Amino acid sequence: MKKRIAVFANGWNCENLSNFMMGLEKNAKPETMDFFVFLSYASYGYNELNRKAESLVYDLPDLKSFDALIIFGPGLNFRDVIENIQKKADEAGIPVVSIGLEHPGHYFIGADNYVGMKELVDHMIEKHGCKKFVFMAGSRENDDSNIRLKALKDSMKQHKLKFGPADVFYTEWEARYANDYIRQTYKSPADFPDAFLCANDQLAVGVSQLMESYYHIDPTSIKVTGFDHLDSSKIYYPAISSVDQEYITIGKKTVETLDNIFKGSKADTEVFVPCKFVVGESCGCGYSRRAAKDRKIYIRRQQLMSRFASNKEGRLFVLERAIFQGQTFEAVNKNVQDLMYKSSGSEGNTFYIMFDPVLEKIGEREESMLPRFSLDKEYLVVCGKKDKVPVTSKKVDRIDIIPDNTGEGANSIYLIGILHYEDLMCGYVVLGTSARDIRDGEFANYQTRLDRAFFPYIKNFQLNTLNKKLADLMEQDSLTHVKNRTAYDKYIRQFQKQVADGETTEYAIAYFDINDLKVINDKYGHEAGDAYIRNSCKLICDTFKHSPVFRIGGDEFLCIICNNDYKHREELLAAMKQEMENRKAAREKYSPAAIVSLASGMAVYEPGKDPDIMSVVHRADALMYEDKARMKMGNIR
Repeated sequence: MKKRIAVFANGWNCENLSNFMMGLEKNAKPETMDFFVFLSYASYGYNELNRKAESLVYDLPDLKSFDALIIFGPGLNFRDVIENIQKKADEAGIPVVSIGLEHPGHYFIGADNYVGMKELVDHMIEKHGCKKFVFMAGSRENDDSNIRLKALKDSMKQHKLKFGPADVFYTEWEARYANDYIRQTYKSPADFPDAFLCANDQLAVGVSQLMESYYHIDPTSIKVTGFDHLDSSKIYYPAISSVDQEYITIGKKTVETLDNIFKGSKADTEVFVPCKFVVGESCGCGYSRRAAKDRKIYIRRQQLMSRFASNKEGRLFVLERAIFQGQTFEAVNKNVQDLMYKSSGSEGNTFYIMFDPVLEKIGEREESMLPRFSLDKEYLVVCGKKDKVPVTSKKVDRIDIIPDNTGEGANSIYLIGILHYEDLMCGYVVLGTSARDIRDGEFANYQTRLDRAFFPYIKNFQLNTLNKKLADLMEQDSLTHVKNRTAYDKYIRQFQKQVADGETTEYAIAYFDINDLKVINDKYGHEAGDAYIRNSCKLICDTFKHSPVFRIGGDEFLCIICNNDYKHREELLAAMKQEMENRKAAREKYSPAAIVSLASGMAVYEPGKDPDIMSVVHRADALMYEDKARMKMGNIR
């Protein structure tokens, strides 16, 4: 049985994560480990609600069911999220390898940010004569950003140059914030520092683009550096001078640590992997042959990928429609299964879509009563394939994460993301993938498109439920709450079809008319008259509990006697009449409105005699009038 390794990471850091997973994938021995990568896409640009909902993915797995946990710290960003993850890890009692985040009791493997950043700053000062820097930092609480800032400060101090708090701007890892700061601070390039040093490559690319779009200058004339050495920064013009954190090597070291833990051998509790400064074009070093080669490779790859882009987009569009166009939960499941099982798409050969059972209840409860930020124990398997083979399970326990998992065969990597509509958890999606494919960001798009489909899905279900409630109100008698004449006419048409199709062969019609309603109204008032009608209706409903009752007039009711009531119709009607007599005999125990009197007529459907249900109704109506005449002659009140 392979070891189950959980990996907690932020999906926006997909390229560094991809390099790290490549290190794991390449160095893990065959058929020894499966990696379950739980991805949140929370960022500083998210509101609190969406950030909390996205971070709930880390609560999805039961860590006790895993053999080890890897916390991929770069990109997690939020201190409360990190602390919650570390707390869960400690409670699970399994080995934890923390990448870039030191925590008591966890194995630590990290990139030596300091060395790479120090080398970069030294290069800018000694090679290019820079003396004045502005550091575009990440967030104040981010350890990686702070280490890079320390290296910058130390280099400036070593070279006896000034650098203070005014030379640092915290971008929250958002390029738009960096650009806003530059536009507001510098009127023209003449006011710029010697170089903008950025805490990551995305910030560096954003700053470089600003030079061209806002200040209308050649970005190669401004010195900008980044950090991470991402693909996008390599092919950008000018190629960003950056620092490679060697995540492939860190992945290799992580596998070595896990192997030692599982074998019971001694594992190093702290490992540092040196970073490497990579000279590009943006620091002022000029044309780079390596960058030119990277651009050619990128262009060829983009041409290849563009052939598949429209197919992927079309597939996701159809998948969205399969979810939000279903009129019932069962219809949604069938729509998705028909699409996913009958044709292959961008999701590949291994994928799973699981829905939260709460989606079956959408519309049954008020939206405010639905669970918020809540994960269920079991999930419904909408569809899933493992190596092209459809799964058979209908439900999966969160402990298992994926259905029909034997834990055997080749090592696998699964990307797992929460599906949610705002703070309502709708399920989760799993894609089997390779480490290299993680870097293209397709999983984020896939998850986002599914999330987007839940908005119309939920609203459609709520609207359908509201319409049904309105229709029910239109067909309900407001006084007695039984079905009214509109509902009766509709029901009769449907019932007649059932009889014609042979689905119903035995039924009877009971027709009722309230006696002396005018007497009650005149003597006791209309409120008593309304109570008299309600009590009469209740007596009918209590008598024929398994048959539909309709108020078809002001003082007239009709019951279609069927099911078990049909077998005992004579006894039931006799018992009802006896109840009326009992109340009449003990009138001192009842209010006048409770001493009800109903004339009744009951006719049984005879297939050879009755051409339709109205024939039975007319006979019951005639029998009711005969009963009413007899009761009048007997002076019923």
